[in-house]
Amino acid sequence: MRISPHKGVTLLELCCALALVAVLAGLAAPAFRASARATAVRSAAFELMTGLQQTRGNSIVEARPGVLCFMDAARKCLDAAAPAVAWRSYLETEGGAQTAAEVSLPPGITVRSARPRIRFWPSSLSASTATLTICDARGLAAPRAIVISQSGRARFGVPAADACRV
Repeated sequence: MRISPHKGVTLLELCCALALVAVLAGLAAPAFRASARATAVRSAAFELMTGLQQTRGNSIVEARPGVLCFMDAARKCLDAAAPAVAWRSYLETEGGAQTAAEVSLPPGITVRSARPRIRFWPSSLSASTATLTICDARGLAAPRAIVISQSGRARFGVPAADACRV
C-alpha cells in the first residue's frame, strides 16, 4: 500500500460531510423556529408587563387616570374585545390624552383581553380586574397570561387552555 504524499480530503469525503451537516441542520430548524416564537411571546409579555406598571406609576405620579388601550393594525384603540397587535399607554387630561408609550407586538403575536382598555386610578387602584393573554398566531409557542387585580397589581399567571383559540 502506497501512502500518498498529498494531505487533504477528497471530493467524495467533502460531499458526505456537507450532506451530514445539511441533514442535521434540517432536523434542528423546527426546534429553532419554536424557540424563536417562544422568545417573541416571552418578550411581548415582559414588554406589556412593563407598560402596565409604567401606566400605573404615571397615573400615581401625575394624579390623573392612566389608560393602556389595545390597538388594531390601523393603530386605533379597540372598542370591543378582539385580538390586538399593538398597545398604547396614555394619561387622561382635560385636553385629551397624553401618550406615554406606543408599542407594536412582534409579527404573529397578539394580545387577547375581555377588556379593550385597562384603566388605573391615581390612587393606584385598577378600574377593574383583567386577564391578558399573549398568543402566538402560529401556535408554535405556549401562551402567557398577565393578571391584573383590583388593587392594580399586575402579575404573570397561567393562561386558560382555550385562551388563544379564535
